[in-house]
Order: sequence, then structure tokens, then C-alpha cells
Amino acid sequence: MISRSCCILKSVKNNSVTLLRQTYKSDCALEKIYPNSNPDPLQHVEFKDTKFSKKAIEGSFSGYVPIDQLEIKYLKSSGAGGQHVNKVNTKVEVRFNVDRADWIPEWIKPKLKENEHGKINKEGELIITSDKTRKQLLNQADCMDKIRTIIFKASIKPKEPTQETLESMKERLEKARREALRQKRDHSIRKQLRQTSLNDF
Repeated sequence: MISRSCCILKSVKNNSVTLLRQTYKSDCALEKIYPNSNPDPLQHVEFKDTKFSKKAIEGSFSGYVPIDQLEIKYLKSSGAGGQHVNKVNTKVEVRFNVDRADWIPEWIKPKLKENEHGKINKEGELIITSDKTRKQLLNQADCMDKIRTIIFKASIKPKEPTQETLESMKERLEKARREALRQKRDHSIRKQLRQTSLNDF
């Protein structure tokens, strides 16, 4: 009987410890440091369809960059970084053809090419490089982040002017027109005065 009671107490104790471990959160836990963030960034992301062409033509850029549609090269870095800087392929170069990138909405591409014309070669490939760190994987992640940033930048549409803004612009134009007429009239008057003065002599 005593042995059985000990086993029950031991089982209850183990379950309590397990439950405590599952519910306890350290002060350094991500949930406490970033209470409004999602600790699992892929939790609500669904990739049901890998063909983005139709969605890209009609919608906005989702932030997803398909790595299998990129050409990635690893090069020797340059500059400061120690004795291994020119011996290890830590620099990353990522390129893709803008026109053939069906994961970028068509309406974004003209602005993207306008903004990044200095990084696009004659074949229409956008080239992004990074040697920010000594880690190849981190530099590749930096390239991906740069690609997302420039696409999001190109997708920003100018705000439609409000009625107040339009009226203000109209007033400024009208004021400029009146000022131009005044200057023209003053110039004409001064010209007439000079001619009158010459005729008097």
C-alpha cells in the first residue's frame, strides 16, 4: 500500500514538473521580449500554389522570393577582414532577369528597372551582391533582403492628392499667374516711360 502511494505521488510530481516546464517562460523568452510578434514566422504562411505568375500580374508583391529562380554565385571577398578574406568564397552575388521574373507583379517592373538601372546589365539581369559579413549564409540572406527591399520600394504608389492639396496648388498657380502679369505690366509701363522721356528731348 505504501509502495503504491509512493508511485502515485511520484507520478503526480513528475506530471507537475512537466506541466511547469511547459508553462514556464523565462524573462528572456521571445514571447516576453516581443509580446506582439509571431515567434513562428511561417505559422500562418501558406504556399498552396507555387505558380505565382497570375497572382503577380494582378496583385502586389508578397515578399516571397523563389530561390530556385535566382542565379547565385559565391566569390572571394575583398577589403579588410583578416588573412582568410581573399581565400574563402564568402561574397555572394545573386542575379535574375527582371522581365522573366513571374513572381514580381508586372506593374512593378518598370519602376523597378527605373530605380535600379545601374544594377541591371544589358541582358536585363538585376545583380545584387553582399560581402557584409564573413559568413556566406548571412551574405546570401542579406542579398535576399536587398531584393525584397528594392521590390517593395518600387511597389510604393504615389498618394492621390487631396481636395485641399488641389485647391492649394490652384491658388499658387493663380498667384504666380497674377505675379507674371504684374511684372509684364510694370515692364511695359517702364518701357513707355523711357520712350516718352526720349521723345521729350
